[in-house]
This record gives sequence, structure tokens and C-alpha cells, in this order.
Amino acid sequence: MKVLILGNKGMLGADLEEIFRDQETFGWDREEIDISKENQVDEKINELKPNLVINAAAYNAVDDAEKNIDIANSINGHAVEFLAKTCKNNDAILVHYSTNYVFEGKNKDGYKEKDKPNPQSMYAKSKVLGEQLLQKFTKKFYLIRTARIFGNPAKSSLAKRSFVNVMLDLACKQEEIRVVDEEYSNTTFSKDLAKRTREIFEWKKPYGIYHVTNEGACTWYEFAKKIFEFKGIDIEIVPVTSKEFPRPAIRPNYSVLINTKLPKMRKWEDALKEYLG
Repeated sequence: MKVLILGNKGMLGADLEEIFRDQETFGWDREEIDISKENQVDEKINELKPNLVINAAAYNAVDDAEKNIDIANSINGHAVEFLAKTCKNNDAILVHYSTNYVFEGKNKDGYKEKDKPNPQSMYAKSKVLGEQLLQKFTKKFYLIRTARIFGNPAKSSLAKRSFVNVMLDLACKQEEIRVVDEEYSNTTFSKDLAKRTREIFEWKKPYGIYHVTNEGACTWYEFAKKIFEFKGIDIEIVPVTSKEFPRPAIRPNYSVLINTKLPKMRKWEDALKEYLG
């Protein structure tokens, strides 16, 4: 099987390369292809003719998207259309990742795969655009929504750093860390996400939308407490409201993704403990 992984220098992309290493796998990043250019997508994918395309490339600068909406829409939205059309023409399966931020975040019980998105930020709107274009231009797709990915640092210097690594860096510089005790959500170990991506494909699950995260949910403050507990770091962590850290983009207060279609993954605490080693 010929597998193409887009965004292979990102955190998830690197884990996908590892999980598909026994296949004829190709990893492309921004140096090899600009997915926002339709002619490049057509030319390069038509030449490679992969059986499976996994799009782990994305514009994840949530706050910057408020002023760079054209860039966010181009990468998170229209590029997905180009990929979907080309994959359809080549009879290839397309895997694309989306986010819990597509939901408005008012439902404390969480959101299932069938629930209708209602994005509040420009970043979230760009991701919904990608979801819509994916479903419009190909039927052979797996749309995987996930949340708060953490894992080994990305190879690309432009990739977004995970919350776990940001917290560990701050602990080396500060005696006290103030963390927002809001935004209740799942977290996801990138290696677990990569593994489940392969399983969805190998299990020949019906094409459609899937929610893939580690089990359980927490606030950012609760997440930070576990990070330092597992690392044995003695540091003062102060819970605060989001008003103390005003940001341009609206975040959903409750955006737990409920998985109704797949076996449950391990708890987020177990995955975090393994990552921190």
C-alpha cells in the first residue's frame, strides 16, 4: 500500500510516519508541497498515485487566525477541497483531522459525531470550512476530530508546541505558574491518535466522522497539575479564570468530544504518564 502523509514534520505527522513505516510511505511537508496551491496538489499527487492520503497539515495558530483569516481558510479549508478532488480522481482514501473547537462549547455533556458544528472563532470557522469541503468533494474520507494533542516536539520549527512542553519549559523559569481553570476538554497523545488512525483504516470502518481522543476530560489547570505530578516537579500552580489571560479568539468552555463509533482509548492520565516517562 502506498501511503502519503502531509505535514510529516509536525508532531502528529512524525508519529504517523512511524505507525505506517511497514508500508510504502511518503512524507511531505511544506518544502515538498504547498497544499494551498491546487496545481501543486494535482500534479504531485497524480504523479505519486497513493492509495491513502493522510492530511496532518494545518494552520493551528488559533489567535493569529483572527487577523489572518485568509491564510487559515486557505490551509484549513480550500486546501482540503483540492486534496479531496485529487483523491477522488485517483480513487484514494483521504484522512483529514479537525478539532473540538468546531463546537460552540455550551453543552456540558459534550458533543457526538452527529452534532452540528457552531464555530465561534475564525480558526474554528476555517476548520468547519475544511470539514464541509471534504464531505462535498469526496465520499472516501475519514474525518477525525481530536483535541489538545501532545507528544514529542515537532521537527518543524513552525509547528505549534504542545501544552505539556510549554508547561515543562515554564517550570524551568518560574516558581509559580498561573493556569486557566476553564475550558473543559479531552486531551490526546499523538502516538495514540496515529495508532487509532491506522486502526480505523485497517478495520475498514465506514467512511465518515470519528471522534478520537484519550478517555476523560479536564481543564487546563487540571492538565497542568498532572504534568507536574507525574514529573515530580514541585511548583506552585495557581488556578485562574480566562479573564486573566485575555486572547483574541473565543474558546469553547465545554468541548468534550464523545466517541460513539469506536472502542474507547486509554485514559488521558495513562497516556500522559507514558509520554513523560
